[in-house]
Amino acid sequence: MTQSAIPSSGPGALAWMLLLTLGVIWGSSFMLTNIAVIEVPPVTLSALRLALAAVLIGAAVVMTGGRLPRLKGDGRLWRFAFLSAVLGNVLPFCLISWSQLHIPSALTGILMAPMPLVSLFLAHLMLAGERMTTGRFVGFFIGLGGLVILIGGDALSGVEGSGLALLGQIASLVAMLCYALNGIALKRAAAPDPLGISFAILTLAALIAVPLALIVEAPVLADYSASAWITVGALGLGATALAQIILMKIIDLAGPPFLATVNFQVPLWATVFGVVFLGEILPETFWIALGLILLGLAIAQFAGRLGTTRNM
Repeated sequence: MTQSAIPSSGPGALAWMLLLTLGVIWGSSFMLTNIAVIEVPPVTLSALRLALAAVLIGAAVVMTGGRLPRLKGDGRLWRFAFLSAVLGNVLPFCLISWSQLHIPSALTGILMAPMPLVSLFLAHLMLAGERMTTGRFVGFFIGLGGLVILIGGDALSGVEGSGLALLGQIASLVAMLCYALNGIALKRAAAPDPLGISFAILTLAALIAVPLALIVEAPVLADYSASAWITVGALGLGATALAQIILMKIIDLAGPPFLATVNFQVPLWATVFGVVFLGEILPETFWIALGLILLGLAIAQFAGRLGTTRNM
């Protein structure tokens, strides 16, 4: 039997509290993005969010005595950091921010929900020892059915500009695929200091996104209102930097499998924030699709844990 990252007594109260907090933070990020893009262009929003997060994580590295990967000898980690900066930050942030110009925040949130299922399928194709079991295949196809209902049904009723709305959905799905691919890269990395590699990733992401924003959108920062800056700050310092710190603490307390259960929360919180605070109206097919996606995720999660237990 191999030693598990989860304590034998199970996750404690602190781990559960942090998991709930992380779900709320990530779920609210879609609402905050929806508000911010009213004033701040998508690439600029992503750049500001990443720059603020890099500063806060950098301060955390200094305070905790963490270290960055070495410039010499850690070339593999720097290559991983660059890949993660692009796939896990710049591309999905820009795509999600752009999509929220055209579709409701709650819809964007649910389009992220199949990410763990897609990750399982990609791991089956790309990673040795990560084969899909029958249960995981069942979960994957149930979740895929929910996604088909969401995209093919009337989930966009009441959204102006059906063509752009469809492109918005596609942009969100590509962002979800980027997150899934980034998850595969994470499994291949073994960073000695998670906080240090997080700072490296966010710094590289900011160094990519800031020049891109200047070239593509030429933003005038003085034009943004105080409320826009507050929203940008909440995204950068809260939904990006603080969420990263909480994520690492959860892994330390209860392990990656426990952290994965946050995926049940995020689409639900995204829906709650979108409906309650933004007044978004969603058709009945939305809830059917959400139910199928979460059911598929639950089946895949249970099948994965059962397989792990049998292999111990």
